[in-house]
Amino acid sequence: MKSSYTNTTGPRRAQAGFTLVELMIVVVIIVILATMAAYGYGKWISRARRAEAVAMLAEMSAKEQVYIGEFAAYLPLRADDALDAPSTNESAAAFYPISPDDAGFNSRRVATSIANPAGWPQTWRAVGLRPRRSELYCTYIVNAGRAGQAVPGGADYGNRLLGAAGGTITPWFYALAACNFLGVGGLPNNVHVMGVTHNSSVIREFNEGQ
Repeated sequence: MKSSYTNTTGPRRAQAGFTLVELMIVVVIIVILATMAAYGYGKWISRARRAEAVAMLAEMSAKEQVYIGEFAAYLPLRADDALDAPSTNESAAAFYPISPDDAGFNSRRVATSIANPAGWPQTWRAVGLRPRRSELYCTYIVNAGRAGQAVPGGADYGNRLLGAAGGTITPWFYALAACNFLGVGGLPNNVHVMGVTHNSSVIREFNEGQ
């Protein structure tokens, strides 16, 4: 005879669905993963921009050394094409390919096509400077002076790289790359700046982390 006894003390079958605590844990995990992904992407972008700046500074320095060998002087590479000015302060308008204060400074700037360099600054064409890419993350300038000509007082990074009397003995130049890693704008104090000089290819960096 079959027993009519029902066990009411045994384990119950698990109910389908998630509890509120489980859902909160899932949300927290998703937020953590998204944060890690965003951080990793930001680091990748920063490395790409820094690699561009390193390559451009090396090329600008090499072009200047070739130029002085032919013309016995370094040439300022400036967006305003001040060919008659052997030195200048570090105004935003002198950087190329775009003013660092532009609203789009945090994105790639499309310079004139390498296939059609007519729109590039005259000074860049004079030294044969043509970046490998027509899109640049950073913006650039070379300030230069003749022997006996000091770095101008308004050139903050020039004085930090060469000293106020940096150009009193020999012709000199220093090249700067300004990279807006954080999208804050405002040259020169609020962006990451990298620089080399006529007598040193070692890159010095300023405003790191910006």
